[in-house]
Amino acid sequence: MPVRTIRRSTLLGLVLAAIGLLSSWAAPPARSQTAAPNAAKVAELKIALRDLYINHLFWVRDLVVATRIGEKAAISEADEYGLKNAEAIGRSVAPFYGQAAGEKFATLFVGHYSAVKAYMNAAFANNFTGSAPLKKAALDKLTKNANDIAVFVSSANPNLPKATVYGLVSTHVQQHVMSIDAMAKKDWSGEADMWDPMVKVVYSLSDALANGIAKQFPDKFQ
Repeated sequence: MPVRTIRRSTLLGLVLAAIGLLSSWAAPPARSQTAAPNAAKVAELKIALRDLYINHLFWVRDLVVATRIGEKAAISEADEYGLKNAEAIGRSVAPFYGQAAGEKFATLFVGHYSAVKAYMNAAFANNFTGSAPLKKAALDKLTKNANDIAVFVSSANPNLPKATVYGLVSTHVQQHVMSIDAMAKKDWSGEADMWDPMVKVVYSLSDALANGIAKQFPDKFQ
């Protein structure tokens, strides 16, 4: 189902639905001969992944603000760090799935970051009134990328169903879109209101990845 722009009033329902889906699935039990993952070590992975994903939100927002006010030096810095962060998010899975998988996920997450930038440029076109065709093209890329990420993650880890991952990533995409659209209109209040819901969704996503990895590789968390 393609990602489409939604009203802010419907966003909470999407967030709750995505998080509800995350909590509703039952992962296969670990093999009896393997001890359960150590909770403290799982928590360490959660913290590390949360840090990467919250930085994704930060650098994207920094880029959007800098672009909106026309600060070229700030745009360059934000884009540099945003790209590095996207690559780091992808490579964070390499210790568990190998270097090739890490590079593949890095390519996918850089694709997400690049498509978000494309949507920003489309929304800011024509003196910030936006370009409908360019917006649609960017949304199409974001939708395909969200599906590709969901396929990659679910194929690598049976504890992370495709529908769960896609629901979280597509909600995250919608939040980027709504935040950028608000910035284009100088709706500062609306844009600020997006921050807490965006944090909740990326934390749900990063925690889902951490929990899924711990279930799949309990021996790495002893």
